[in-house]
Amino acid sequence: MLMTRTVLGALACAFALSAAIPATSHAQVLASEPALRRSIHVPRDKTLSFRLTQPAARIVVAQPEIAKVTATSDRSFYVQGMEFGSTNMLVFGPGGRLLEVLDIRVGYDAEGLQQDLTAAFPGEPLRVRNLGEALMLTGEVSDTGVQYKAEAIARRYAPDGLISRVSVRASQQVILEVRVLEATRSALQDVGVAGTIQSNNFRFDWGNGLIGGVSPTGLVQVNGTIGNTSVDLALAALEEKGVVRTLARPNLVAIPGEKATFHAGGEYPYPVPQKQDVISLEFRKYGVELSFTPVVQDNGLIRLEVAPKVSQLDFSNSLRLLGFTVPGLISRETQTTVELKPGESLAIGGLFQRDYTNAMRQVPGIGEVPVIGTLFRSARWKKAETELVVIVTPRFATKADLAQAAETHAAPGDEPSAGRLMFEGKALDKPISGQEGR
Repeated sequence: MLMTRTVLGALACAFALSAAIPATSHAQVLASEPALRRSIHVPRDKTLSFRLTQPAARIVVAQPEIAKVTATSDRSFYVQGMEFGSTNMLVFGPGGRLLEVLDIRVGYDAEGLQQDLTAAFPGEPLRVRNLGEALMLTGEVSDTGVQYKAEAIARRYAPDGLISRVSVRASQQVILEVRVLEATRSALQDVGVAGTIQSNNFRFDWGNGLIGGVSPTGLVQVNGTIGNTSVDLALAALEEKGVVRTLARPNLVAIPGEKATFHAGGEYPYPVPQKQDVISLEFRKYGVELSFTPVVQDNGLIRLEVAPKVSQLDFSNSLRLLGFTVPGLISRETQTTVELKPGESLAIGGLFQRDYTNAMRQVPGIGEVPVIGTLFRSARWKKAETELVVIVTPRFATKADLAQAAETHAAPGDEPSAGRLMFEGKALDKPISGQEGR
C-alpha cells in the first residue's frame, strides 16, 4: 500500500513539472507512408481495365460513389466511372504495407472525342486532353468553319465542361451591314354633331363633339330661330393623314462563330408588384434590336443566323396599375438562318400589319332614323398600316475597313461656330434634306 502511494505521488509530481515547463518544440507532423503514386482518367459511364506492378492483398477506395473498383485478380482490376469528380485508391500488399496510391479522375470521354474529330477532320491537328473535370480542345485549324464544327462536336461530349484553345491560321472577321426600314401610314376621320334647341319653357341638348376629344380642324355652326324657339347646330370634323419612316443602318463586326448584338432605342420602366403596396421597377428594351452569328463554311459561304426585332411604345393600349401608366409594346421580330456569298444581300420583307378601328356615339332611338339620325350621332374612323423591311449584307472585313476605322476620329459633319449659329442660323452641321433613301 505504501509502494502504491509512492508511485502515485511520483506520477503527480511528474505531471506538475511537465505542466510548469513551457513547450519549447512544435508537435511533429505525421508523414504519409511513402508509396508509388499514379493518376488514371476514366470516362463517366465507362469501364477501363488496369494492372498493378505487384500483387495486392487489399484495395481501399475513398469515394466509391465516384468510381467503382472491382478486382479481377491480385494484379488486375477494372474501374467504372460513376459520377464526375476525383478520388483515390490505396493498394496494400502482404503485411499491410502500402504499395501504391492511384488518383482516379472521372470526367468526359476524351479518347472518344479524339477519334471522332480525327474521322471528321483528318487533315486538322486537333488534340483533346482531360483537364480536371473538363475537356480542353487545342490545335491550329485552317479556317473558322472547322473551328466552329469541331467545337460543336466537342460540346456534345462536354456540354458544360469544354475549354477551347483552337486558333485559326487565317482568321477572318465578318462585317454585317444592316438596313432596317419601317414605314407607318395612318389616316383618321372624326365627325361629331352637337346641337341645342331652346325655348322659353324648355332646353334640349345633344352630342358632345368629336369622339377623340381633340380640337377639331373644321367647324360649321348653324344658328336660327323658329318663333320663340332658337336652334343651334354645330358640326365638328377632324381629318389626319401622315406617314412615319424609320431607318436604322447598323454595321456590326464579329468573329466567325461568335454572337454580335445591336440595339438602338431605349428602355422604359415596367412596374412589377412584389408585396402589398410594394412596387419594383424593371427596365425593358424597345427600338431596333439585332443579333447575328456568322459562320464561315469550307466552300466560302457565310452561314448567318440573324434575328432582327423592331418594337415601339403604344400608349393607346396602356394599362393603369397602382398609380403607374404602363404603355403597351408593339413588336415585330423574326429569326432565320441562311447561307450567303460575301456581298450578297438577304431581304426580310412581308412584315406587314394593318389596323382598322371605328367607333360611333348616338342618341338612342333617334340616331337610327334615316337622314335625321345623322344629326344625332358622331363617328370616328381610323386606319393604320405598318410595313417593315430588313436587309442584311455580310462580307469579310478588309484592310481598307480597318484603316478607315483607325482614321476616324470624329463624327461626320462640321460643328458650326458661334457666329454662324447666331447670324446665319446654321444650327445643323449637316442638312436633313436629301438624306432620305440613303
